[in-house]
Amino acid sequence: MKNSCRSGLPLFLVLVACAVGQEGAVRTSCEFSGGLLRREDGQVARFESDDMKKRATRKMDISGFLKQVDIKGTAVIDVLVGPTGEVVCAKTLLGHPIIRAEVEKAVRAWRFKPETVSGKPVAYLGRLEFYLCNISCGEQGVSMTLLK
Repeated sequence: MKNSCRSGLPLFLVLVACAVGQEGAVRTSCEFSGGLLRREDGQVARFESDDMKKRATRKMDISGFLKQVDIKGTAVIDVLVGPTGEVVCAKTLLGHPIIRAEVEKAVRAWRFKPETVSGKPVAYLGRLEFYLCNISCGEQGVSMTLLK
């Protein structure tokens, strides 16, 4: 049987072909063939929402249109950050359709601190969660911004 893990394949194909059945296989919603940040055990690292928000060096907010809508909901977005800190890909996993589109649009304009391994820049994965509410918000209060 031939080895299907050739170095010329894009990263997503390599991960699918070589990591079938392994826990922690990475799936991204966009094509990317560069190196990804990995933990000591070799698994791809993923920053959680609070860490990603701290790593952001430039944030854009949602448009004024969405701030005027009577809506309550959470948006969860997976982000692939490139080696220089730019957003390569943003894919919403959860959220009302109106919230999804506007939050994704804003997050694509964000910039993050670059990450390096052995002095070489690498891309990394992260997840962002936003709670947007301006109607019946309860104890959390009104929040129609991504800048918190």
